[in-house]
Amino acid sequence: LNLAPGVLVQNRNNFAQNPRVSIRGFGARAPFGIRGVRVRLDGIPLTTVDGQTQIDAIDPSSIKTIEVMRGANAVLHGNGSGGLLDYRSYPAHHTPFAKFETQLGGFGLRRVHGAFSQQHEPDVYHSWAYRGALTYLEQDGYREQSAVERRNAGLALDHRQRNRSWFAILNHLDNPLAEDPGGLTLEEWQSDPSQAAPLASAMEAGQQVDQTIASLGMVQRFSGTSHQLRAQGWLTARDFHQQLPFPGDSLIQYDRQIIGGALYYQRPLGELMLHTQLSLEDQQDDRQRYCRTVDLEPFICRSGISSDLALDQRETASNAGLGLQLAGPVAKQQGRWVIGVRHDRLRLAIDDNLQAGGIDNSGERDYDETNYSLGYNHTLDEQWSAFSQYATSFESPTFTEFSNPEGSGFRPGLEPQTSQSLEIGLRGHLYGLQLEATLFTVRVQDEIIVDDDPGAAPGDERTFYRNADRTRRDGLELGGRWWPRALPRLQLSGALTWMDARFDDASDNKLPGLPDWTAFIDARYQFQQGYFAGLAAQYIGNRYADDANSVEVASQTVTDLRLGRKLSNMHYDTHLVIGIENLFDTDYIDNLRINARNGRYYEPGAARRVYAGIEINWL
Repeated sequence: LNLAPGVLVQNRNNFAQNPRVSIRGFGARAPFGIRGVRVRLDGIPLTTVDGQTQIDAIDPSSIKTIEVMRGANAVLHGNGSGGLLDYRSYPAHHTPFAKFETQLGGFGLRRVHGAFSQQHEPDVYHSWAYRGALTYLEQDGYREQSAVERRNAGLALDHRQRNRSWFAILNHLDNPLAEDPGGLTLEEWQSDPSQAAPLASAMEAGQQVDQTIASLGMVQRFSGTSHQLRAQGWLTARDFHQQLPFPGDSLIQYDRQIIGGALYYQRPLGELMLHTQLSLEDQQDDRQRYCRTVDLEPFICRSGISSDLALDQRETASNAGLGLQLAGPVAKQQGRWVIGVRHDRLRLAIDDNLQAGGIDNSGERDYDETNYSLGYNHTLDEQWSAFSQYATSFESPTFTEFSNPEGSGFRPGLEPQTSQSLEIGLRGHLYGLQLEATLFTVRVQDEIIVDDDPGAAPGDERTFYRNADRTRRDGLELGGRWWPRALPRLQLSGALTWMDARFDDASDNKLPGLPDWTAFIDARYQFQQGYFAGLAAQYIGNRYADDANSVEVASQTVTDLRLGRKLSNMHYDTHLVIGIENLFDTDYIDNLRINARNGRYYEPGAARRVYAGIEINWL
């Protein structure tokens, strides 16, 4: 994802909080996981109906491609402002093989992955295929209180008959251990970046997750390759427990069930192409919070309640969305226009089962949102084309962001955010260089941001949210690959992003967590006899940790090195690799906690680490 301009990935080492991904600045406020960016895995939404995403169900070794849609390109995918990450696993009909890989490295890294696929063709009209994968990850972690143990398992089945195919997908996540080291103050980071926050260690902060995703689907192809119908249904069950690093109502658990389905239909209409999609989803969360002391002992921390149970509510989210997109040519195929529109009806409801002090904080929120996009692409010559797009989008608060300092129910006054975005760009190739350049501007109304002064009870260290009036983002994205003619074995890839993101008010402060500049470059050289070497470097510019712009975080550059060799014969391929992460042992921030209380903004990145791995593919 570092090679996608406009994309910033943080929090790679805290498995209790998941990686944080932001696109054009959307998602940077999230204290955990991914927010404001939608994520799909093999057509299954990993983003919940209310808009939160955890990607712990994704096994990287099973992923074949990731499509990144930035900003306006993702308008037809519903609730979310920033974009879409569309993960696609190796298909069951992939070339038959068996695969084994293992990695060992510093800080107790131990990882094993195995996969297999096979297909059968009893006749020319029918075929069966299946693929299975299993991954085990264990790591002690660089910081104290950052160990993880995780198992991912997946199975895919595919049956094809003439112009119709049926498929089934089953994924399971068992994550019995994911410790959370918490954020440090500047002084703690400078004195010992490997330490955990005192309360995180004392309270054994972390989470346990058990999740299963099942999906069934069908693809019907009509006359022509571009005329088809795709139907898919899915069911997600997630059992979640988390101890947060502060005393109070800091023990969380929920049982979640999501059931959903989607229809995708596309067909040519003369020179036009029509895409339609209908999606229906329902989410049910049974959520509780319990009070714990520093010694993890139960106590009563809410008035009007006679037990350690501080919150007990059933959260329901349902959404029905319909999207249409029509595309057609202009000027003898030299140009192509695209018009899209999507309507969503989203309902969020909370049933307060606790009713502390006899007060029922149940409630509901209903949103009817219509968004649209208009794009145009023009071919300038055989090598270059120009494009432009305008779109609107909306993003509702999640149940987590609706968290009420007073206890159960919705936080009063929190509204969804809406945005308007415009981008223009150029893409092409010249002298072995592939290049894309994009200028964009985004205006947001009522952006949901972290509240640094929620008026919560003393000692309440939960994160709360509020609406900003207006914000804006203006930026430039450059991405490219280059194969120098003088060095045909060398490939250079890179991404550069400049963004000016600010509160559009009298303060004119910069939005926290968002650097002005980010850059990533990856160089790979292929030697003879299968040897290769790679060097990658990421630069993140200066940024602020708070809305007031009173805490500035310096820029950082982290470099990784990898060396390897590929050995092949008629029966199997072997890949050997050795790498060094953080080659120059730089002190850097892996995750910046926006508006964190008590100055605990910093989650340090890991020191230099050496790892080695082997991968064997039997063909």
